[in-house]
Amino acid sequence: MYEYEFVKVNTKSSNRHYYDVVGNYAKSGWRLHQVVNNQQAIEASCVELIFEREIDLN
Repeated sequence: MYEYEFVKVNTKSSNRHYYDVVGNYAKSGWRLHQVVNNQQAIEASCVELIFEREIDLN
């Protein structure tokens, strides 16, 4: 089973911010699953990053 975390990132800020968000989540055991860039997100100058990690049910 997996759990998911959704994070909105402002695309007008520097690319470094985007890289830092992905790196910080990776250090906590999350994997970048998908980047969503829908029409509403474009108008708001942001993308939504979807992270996933496996849940240990034992």
